[in-house]
Amino acid sequence: MTQPAPPLIARLSNVTKTFGNTRALHDLSMDIHQGQAVALLGPNGAGKSTALSILEGLRQPTSGTASLFGQKPGTPAAMKRIGITPQETDFPPQLTPRELLAFTTAHFDHPRPIGELIELFGLEELADRRVQGFSGGQRRRLALAMCFAGNPELAILDEPTAGLDTQGQKDFSRIARNYVAEGGSLILTSHYWQEIETIADRIVMIDNGKTVMDGTIARIKAAFGLNRVSLASDTPGPFISQTFSREDNRFHLITNDSDDVIRKLVQSGEAFSDLKVSPRSLEEAIALYNATQNTNSDTESEK
Repeated sequence: MTQPAPPLIARLSNVTKTFGNTRALHDLSMDIHQGQAVALLGPNGAGKSTALSILEGLRQPTSGTASLFGQKPGTPAAMKRIGITPQETDFPPQLTPRELLAFTTAHFDHPRPIGELIELFGLEELADRRVQGFSGGQRRRLALAMCFAGNPELAILDEPTAGLDTQGQKDFSRIARNYVAEGGSLILTSHYWQEIETIADRIVMIDNGKTVMDGTIARIKAAFGLNRVSLASDTPGPFISQTFSREDNRFHLITNDSDDVIRKLVQSGEAFSDLKVSPRSLEEAIALYNATQNTNSDTESEK
């Protein structure tokens, strides 16, 4: 028996957005269901931030429709159910994180306790200090705490870990995974592939304002080859040199038939060590997809 789809949280339906003569979005459609973690990807200028701003109710589509929980984005009822972290945030310099969190939580019906937010986002030593002296990473942690202050059903995160150090990025990935595991939904943009692969379960890629890919990470990785074969060799022969690409002291190959590659490697009789076979990373799968699209575009232009 087919399981019913989780409740619809957010929808963009045939959305086009223009700014003067510039078309930022073109007939973009996207659904987000409860419990999904969606990564919105694309090159700079693809329309990612514009799409998020329409979901947030900050901009209106030129054509098409947008909805949050079945309501128009930007309405008080919809806004109480979401949390937002924009790319850039600014805070009143004389206030403290504790004061800002108190102000924010007062606007929601079922907020998280302020003490819990302070601990969760590592603000213990900063909680009662004025924001004016904060570093970029400290401000970012505060912005993330404010996003989750209202215990949102949907978190909209535009480059959430920009400015955080490596440990801060890992901490946020853990927080985001737990949030989704507890029934929350999120959509994020990010340039950090490890973060995307750790947090998201679905990729929506847009380019020139259009959707060019929409699928689960597992399906995308499976569609563009399965494995990365790597090895070390001090004296690579013709097979290794011609089949593998070299990076530092190791040789690498992306293939959908690693067994065949290893069989031919052994048959070649060439010396090697430290053979490893690992699943293709998301970054490699996306790179291959883009290369495939570029090849197809070149072929079409030659017709």
